[in-house]
Amino acid sequence: MKPQSEPKWPSEEPEGRGKLVVVVPLVLALLVGAAAAAYALGWVRYARGNVAPTPPPAPLSIAAVSPAAVEGEQTRAPGRPDQVALEQVMREMVRDKRLGKHLKAAIAPLEGAPLVTHGTGAATPASVTKVLTSVAVLEAYGPERRFETSTTLQGTTVTLVGGGDASLTSSDLDTLAAETARELGATKTVRLAYDDTLFEGPAVSPTWRRIYLGEEVGGITALLVDHGGSQATGYSQDPSMQAAAQFKKALAKHGVKVAGKPAKGTKSGAQLAVHRGDTLREIVEYTLEYSDNQLAEVLARQVGLAAGAPTFDGSTAAITATLKELGIDTSGLVLLDGSGLSRQNRIPPALLVSALQTAASSGRPELAPAMTGLPVAGWIGSLSRRFNFDAEPGRGRVRAKTGTLSGVSGLSGVAVDVRGTPFVVVLMADGFKPEETLDVRDALDDAMAAVATCRCSA
Repeated sequence: MKPQSEPKWPSEEPEGRGKLVVVVPLVLALLVGAAAAAYALGWVRYARGNVAPTPPPAPLSIAAVSPAAVEGEQTRAPGRPDQVALEQVMREMVRDKRLGKHLKAAIAPLEGAPLVTHGTGAATPASVTKVLTSVAVLEAYGPERRFETSTTLQGTTVTLVGGGDASLTSSDLDTLAAETARELGATKTVRLAYDDTLFEGPAVSPTWRRIYLGEEVGGITALLVDHGGSQATGYSQDPSMQAAAQFKKALAKHGVKVAGKPAKGTKSGAQLAVHRGDTLREIVEYTLEYSDNQLAEVLARQVGLAAGAPTFDGSTAAITATLKELGIDTSGLVLLDGSGLSRQNRIPPALLVSALQTAASSGRPELAPAMTGLPVAGWIGSLSRRFNFDAEPGRGRVRAKTGTLSGVSGLSGVAVDVRGTPFVVVLMADGFKPEETLDVRDALDDAMAAVATCRCSA
């Protein structure tokens, strides 16, 4: 599942990235004469991420389906929530002007309704949407499910058949080519077709901004290799054709010549070879840790496929239906994709609270990867370079999914207070100017850290 290059941090959207990544180097360039002072103020550390070691986060008291993202020791048993302390924490959050006038927030125990809230209605979730997609796909297939990529032979035509395996790598494809070549035996010249008909409908959501294609996401198909690209190298608009072209080279490497160019086809004939991908648990955890849009959309299509409608509309309808079946109130939910790139998505904070609680429930161990896969503050994934300055005490004590679009920023997950009690915390801010994004992120980190440093339980 490892990408060819690390995702770019800290942004999740191209508009934000251009502003966020350039700001610090530009400021430092203009203030060359004051470099020492800048370092003392912490600007350099902000650009590089934390340099001090981060303590391991405390493990959560949830069913052990898979290893936690990291290991640690919890020295105190969880306690009972302190309503007064939680209300004080919420008041301090609301007073923070950096979060603007549209803040929506909720704090809840691992079971039960939110104890304190702020704001009403639903909000644009951005990549926090991936939490819902993860819960739904785990419920649909189970954490140990592996999706397959295979080859078949009909006459002299070898067909590469995509099974919607989001974990397929170049190495996996090479191994599949070697096995295919062995099964072909004396046949050394073939034609190559590829079948990606497992998924249906458009490969690109009409609700996405055009600038996303290639930079943040590629075409969504059932056949892709190496995630269909990356933020660093760009995503392919036609991952299926890209995978077929790569497979043609792999066959040649193993002594099988392909006549002509790969062409679209359908699965037919006898099966030659099969590659089984990583477990769904591993794919979900990676998708959440690195906020991978491409993988999230493939997982969403798998949910749609399980319901018989592997299109954008069918997948989002299936995700919503699955959440309802899990007992999650989906009132106010508007879902148009599985990654959160659609700015038309709307999720109520209470729904996110319920989804996270369900993933942490001992009665739903198959959903645990949707919790253990959350990025850890100052440790791994999209939070690895966050929780700086005042928020540093929250490092290792917060697991949360980030969400970023222009004028939108969110953080939803679990913070463990000083008593060792985990709280589900949902923070959603929007309506701010793009140039204020870093300030908003700092404020969200501070708010999460406030829960982590609070004695909010007795």
